[in-house]
Amino acid sequence: MLHLKYSAIVAIVASSCFAGAVADARVIKITHKAGPYEVELNLLNAEPFGAPMPDMPGMSKGMVMVVKGGADPVQMDAPSHPNHHLVVHIYEAASRKVVTDANVTISFTALDASGKPLGPATQVPVVIMEASDKGAASTHYGNNVTMPRGSYRVDVTVNSAKTSFQLKT
Repeated sequence: MLHLKYSAIVAIVASSCFAGAVADARVIKITHKAGPYEVELNLLNAEPFGAPMPDMPGMSKGMVMVVKGGADPVQMDAPSHPNHHLVVHIYEAASRKVVTDANVTISFTALDASGKPLGPATQVPVVIMEASDKGAASTHYGNNVTMPRGSYRVDVTVNSAKTSFQLKT
């Protein structure tokens, strides 16, 4: 019972902390092919780096997001108030082997109702990371970002192979 009360309190606090950046428990997962790669985009709630995961759906309690390289992580308490963890998992399309050493760029652009850009693209500072309980097999690329509710195009480049995703937060 205490766990249910705690979960309800966390949900209420998370949904009221950030004006225009509401937490959303929904997980978006989309896969596209880009050249010799399979690119799996995941959009989740913002996640802590270097600290044990809270009890979150789909996550191992106590798991730590380990930074392996790339840009500096955007922490959950950053001034930008990140509300999502935007990442891609990269696989060799033919073998489904995880690619741990890709050169990845990610950007996202807000779209209007007709699919036209509302402004310039936002570049994501790409962190190379893995889950402490899964090691290199969980290597993924991305960061915490601020994406208010709306429609977006996410552009991903993997070693010069490009793909784009459409999603709604």
